[in-house]
Amino acid sequence: MLTGEQKRFFAEMGFVIVPNLIPSHRLEAMRRRIEELCERWDSEEARRVGAQQEAEAGNPIAVRTAATVRKFSGLTRYEPIFREQAMDATLTAIVAELIGTPLLLYDDQAMLKPPFVGSAKLPHQDNAYFRVEPADACVTCWIALDDATVENGCLHYIAGSHKWGLLPHRAIPGTPHLVPDLPDGVEWTPAPAKAGDVVIHHSLTVHFSPDNQSPFWRRSFICHYVRADAVMPQKDPTQLLRVRD
Repeated sequence: MLTGEQKRFFAEMGFVIVPNLIPSHRLEAMRRRIEELCERWDSEEARRVGAQQEAEAGNPIAVRTAATVRKFSGLTRYEPIFREQAMDATLTAIVAELIGTPLLLYDDQAMLKPPFVGSAKLPHQDNAYFRVEPADACVTCWIALDDATVENGCLHYIAGSHKWGLLPHRAIPGTPHLVPDLPDGVEWTPAPAKAGDVVIHHSLTVHFSPDNQSPFWRRSFICHYVRADAVMPQKDPTQLLRVRD
């Protein structure tokens, strides 16, 4: 459960880091399974969870190997260890404290930054993609599978930007990114996390992650949760995984 200070921090800043939340056995199992999927990046089992290479995201220095996998999507549909984590009672209880119940899993993905070639995820608000209403009914839980540092591409936030509402976003040609026009002089707050920590942010908090400039992987498993009574024009709620009543 969150402390009163953690709840106040989230309400004011739009994000909060919950330390040491993921059991070590599950953390290791998720890392091991991602390593297996990366090794078999061109297999059917990897394709069915949306394996994406850095080269497919427009990174000119990346080739297609096990060491350049950028992303997997929809892991919970096929991969039991990720489904188990998405439905974890401790994690979903914390989410319920922030947005209420019943809770659905809106989407999930593994975002990987391979050593030296992991590219940036440009600034954005998650709800520019989701369009959930009300925006307060949706949060993202970013689970650090490795230590996430400034050097290897940890999340960075504009603290308090969830209070700005949904900003206009524009597409960046040749990439999957939507980016907002931000005021001059905005201050970015890095959110380094240890393996097993969970970084939770509001659907409107502006965030980005930089390139991986280190020799270490920066892998994460991300669960986007939504309250079941929210309007979600891009999803059929009856088809989403119900994780908490």
